[in-house]
This record gives sequence, structure tokens and C-alpha cells, in this order.
Amino acid sequence: MFNLTIFYIGMDSQELKDRLREKCAELGAPLFGVCRINDLIKDFHREIKKSAERLHTAISIGIPLSGAVMDTIEKRPNMIYKGHYQQVNHALNDVSLAIARLLEKAGFDAIPIPASQIVDWKPLRAHLSHREIAYKAGLGWWGRNNLLVTNTYGAKVRLVTVLTDADLPVDRPSVEDCGGCMECLYVCPAKAIAIDKEGFNLEACFAKITEFSRQNNYGHLICGICLKACNGGD
Repeated sequence: MFNLTIFYIGMDSQELKDRLREKCAELGAPLFGVCRINDLIKDFHREIKKSAERLHTAISIGIPLSGAVMDTIEKRPNMIYKGHYQQVNHALNDVSLAIARLLEKAGFDAIPIPASQIVDWKPLRAHLSHREIAYKAGLGWWGRNNLLVTNTYGAKVRLVTVLTDADLPVDRPSVEDCGGCMECLYVCPAKAIAIDKEGFNLEACFAKITEFSRQNNYGHLICGICLKACNGGD
């Protein structure tokens, strides 16, 4: 699948981190950060919680969505956005698998956590929150739209996580926020977004994307309207 560069056992942790970052960029994932997960494990899904107790480090990886694709969205998601969303998720899974294999070549354990995979529907949850990992790893901030917002791409990013026992240097969480920007609040078709990010109405958001999924045989739980409106720090 990929030509995996040989990683040598014994390289220092900063060099290993730099090599992993370079590999992600080479594979089309320019967003990369590292954090410890000790205070997050309690919220992990039971399938990975026990392993996560020894895999104390998370690598957050992100791929930006196409601005041209996002521009095609008008009032509701469409099929080109659905296809692109799936393409980027597949690409993220490929990148996370490649990074996990490189860590294993360096003598560490690693688990690539799939992008956008729901494991429990009631309550709605994944193995972990890729957004929370990405925030703690310094990729961006928690926006009013309940998504990660980055300076460069706004909320137009998809995320994946690799858990590992490699003691990589960590990044600092962003101290930025959305400031006075209300663009996502104005366009949200579910009226789920509030001025205070803690006021985000997840139930209203989920009801709207469920409604969208049932129209025109669309069959996918996504929206994209607030992502299109979000330009981050640009």
C-alpha cells in the first residue's frame, strides 16, 4: 500500500515525532499533533479502554476538506460532498494505519482508531473523541459548532487518532477561540448552535442530519453547512 520508510529502534523521541509528522505530510495529512490521554481514558469506549491505559500517547492527524467541494453545498448536503467525506475518511484511515506500522517498526505498540466510526448509537458515541484529542494536541480549538476549528482550514477538516506507548513530546492546546465570529450560528439549519459553545444542542443537530439522510436516498449522517461557513482564523 505505502512504501514504508524503515524507522530505526533507538532514535530519540523528538526525531521519531518529526519523522512521523513528515510521513503524514507526505501522505496528504498536514495536520499533526501529540498529547497524553491519561485524563481522557475514562471517556473511551470499553473496547479500547484497557489498552489505552498503557498506550498513554495519542497522535492526532487531520486532512482538510476541499474548499471547492464545500462550495457546492446549498442549504443541505449533496452527493458530491457525501463522496468527498467518505474519500477523506478512507484516506485518514490509510494514513493512521501507515503511522501505526511505522511505530511498530520502531519497537512500539500502536492502535489506529478509525475515522468517523460509530460504535454505540444510544448514546451516540465512537471509540473516542477525535475532536477532543485534536484540541489537546494543539491542532485547533473547540468551536461554537461543536467541531474542531483550525486557523488555516476553519472547521473544514476530518480527523483520526493513533494511540501508542511511544513517549513522544507533546504539543500545547490552542488558547484561541471563535471570538466574535457567528457565521456558523447564522447558517445552522437546526438552530443547534449557541453563542456559548457549551450551549450546543446535539439532539437538534442529530435530528436534522437524520432528516437530511432520509431525503433523496442520501443515506449518510452529515450536513456540512456550518463547516462551509467557518474560516477559522483567516
